Amino acid sequence: MKKKFKITIPFIDREDGGRFIDALDLQTGITYGYYESEVRSLHKIGLGELENYLMRRMHLIKSGAYDDAETEK
Repeated sequence: MKKKFKITIPFIDREDGGRFIDALDLQTGITYGYYESEVRSLHKIGLGELENYLMRRMHLIKSGAYDDAETEK
């Protein structure tokens, strides 16, 4: 399976601790940005493929694997 998205976490919201996820679509060049809590509703706006991709990687996202070097915890 060809990699379709590149994920980065540019920051973590200081108030609720939720990660902000940037997902670059490598085919179109469009970057989508959503909070971790919004991922489960992406299919409602026609981004089911992105939702599936992020959900498969959610354990890595929550563990900090995609955090940028400058991301403050």
